[in-house]
Amino acid sequence: MRIISILMILLMTAPTLSNNLNQVGENQYKIVPNDSWIRVLAYPDGPLRRFGHHHVISHTAIKGTVKVKSDLSKSSIDLELKVSDFVVDDATLRMLEDENFQKEVSQKDINGTRENMLGEKLLNVEQFPLIRVSTEKIDGEIPDFKIETAITIKDATYKVVIPANISISDNSLIASGKFELNQTDIGLVPFSAAGGALTVRDLLVFKYEIYAALE
Repeated sequence: MRIISILMILLMTAPTLSNNLNQVGENQYKIVPNDSWIRVLAYPDGPLRRFGHHHVISHTAIKGTVKVKSDLSKSSIDLELKVSDFVVDDATLRMLEDENFQKEVSQKDINGTRENMLGEKLLNVEQFPLIRVSTEKIDGEIPDFKIETAITIKDATYKVVIPANISISDNSLIASGKFELNQTDIGLVPFSAAGGALTVRDLLVFKYEIYAALE
């Protein structure tokens, strides 16, 4: 009798569980700034790289929405980042990375790096104040996905595949991951000094966590 009772309970609750999943799958979530972040790790390169710094470029003022469908492949993510909100070498964030990032960077070097990053030769914040990211295609199953994105930088759009570990609840969605991307693949020219003897490595490492709350 006990086994029969358990089976009856499972049969009675199964539709409810399915309905709850579908209900979550048709919701829209809003990105929560400060609870969402992106970190970009930049490495020195060239013959004089030992004189360069490893940099952590971060952003915690991300805006956007996530629309989740019951068919997850039809879901969409739209993000917007103000270029001027990028932060260079936050001391706390540097401590989260490996020993290459533990060396203290002077405020003068931080200011110089930020000026180069926002300048006309790189992100050109004055003319192009926003970076936008939107989904083109989503493949995978909970929790692991590959998201084909369109990243718009300086009015040019580039296709980038981003891995994502995604968890969804009734009230929130969290997507996180790590990937590598060449600056030249998104239309950027790596910074160079000393006649090219000291440069920023073309390959960047991206880490991120996006937290979105149910609207």
